[in-house]
Amino acid sequence: MQHLKLSALFIGFFAILGCESSPKTTQTEKKTAKTYPAFIGTYSRKEGHVDGKGEGIYLYQLDSATGYLDKIGVQGEIVNPSFLTPSADGRFLYAVEEIGADVDDAGRVVAYRQAGDHLEKINQQSTFAFAPCHVSTDSKGRYVFVANYVGAIAVYPVAENGGLGEAIYKEAYTGKGPHSRQDAAHPHSVNLSPDNNFLYVPDLGTDNIYTYKVNYADPKKPLTRIGATKVHRAGGPRHFTFHPSLAKAYVVNELSCSVTVMNWDKTTGKLDTIQSISTLPADYQESGNTCSDIHVTPNGKFLYAANRGHNSIVGYAIDAEGKLSLIDHASTQGEVPRNFAISPDGRFLYAANQNSDNILILSIGADGKLKYRKEEKVFTPVCVRFGN
Repeated sequence: MQHLKLSALFIGFFAILGCESSPKTTQTEKKTAKTYPAFIGTYSRKEGHVDGKGEGIYLYQLDSATGYLDKIGVQGEIVNPSFLTPSADGRFLYAVEEIGADVDDAGRVVAYRQAGDHLEKINQQSTFAFAPCHVSTDSKGRYVFVANYVGAIAVYPVAENGGLGEAIYKEAYTGKGPHSRQDAAHPHSVNLSPDNNFLYVPDLGTDNIYTYKVNYADPKKPLTRIGATKVHRAGGPRHFTFHPSLAKAYVVNELSCSVTVMNWDKTTGKLDTIQSISTLPADYQESGNTCSDIHVTPNGKFLYAANRGHNSIVGYAIDAEGKLSLIDHASTQGEVPRNFAISPDGRFLYAANQNSDNILILSIGADGKLKYRKEEKVFTPVCVRFGN
């Protein structure tokens, strides 16, 4: 959430690599092709850290055979929808409005009904803090969780029509860390475990990942904090994900430019660090890089993380113990990859370059290496999400 310096040397080098020919689509892939709804969140107005030019939430369709995106509509009348999440049943979409204290009284979370080529707004609720930056929902669609970068989380009940009730849980975070960006608590994402029993909240400001037990039996008390896991000093944990079959969790650290690998106890929710690995090439000397996002492929073979400044996606192979080994770095051919997504079939990766108005589409090879596929022009893209 800050301006980042660019390295012209690396951009030029990676741009050359990105000109490789696109892989061809086989006849089998064409026959088994599916389409998936795709949603792209944007910054829609100028803020201190970004010149927002987006129109709101862009609606696309993903062709699984080619990996291409086909634009079908746009949902305006929303301010800075910087993060989105579709419901597990594909009926609803939830978006945060990333609003700062200099303009409004609080951020908002908005509920939509998916209606083909457009979205129908159901309602909205206050997030009771500023700069909401992440939203998630459980697989049964009972709660929606929001993280506000300016120090708080909130939980909302979901009505039968997909709308959001008033918040039933709010918690303000406190504390700070040794880095200049850690002047206060900054919860950056709200992440449910695969079984939906635990919620994990990385706090960039205090180097903690807070663990909560999710209570579905008593909606008056949906969360109980049960612990905290410290990543390394001045790490700045940001986004978080799980392995699809191993009991492992991964967090990308924005400030130290690293990925932390952890054992995950499915019974207690406890996390234990087993590895930390850099996201940058060993010979990279530029300053100002920060990390943004992290995802594991559906088959569990590869993990990717995004660098802003180096402007790349780093790829790792995942071994039988869940540990990581470097594959390579691929340029995003743009500036500040704020977020990226992997297609539901695990064949393509979509990097949203916030400051260069483009989404780079990369194919994922059998060896985990990324190759240029296509570029999609979108104004100030900051979130890519796929539905069912």
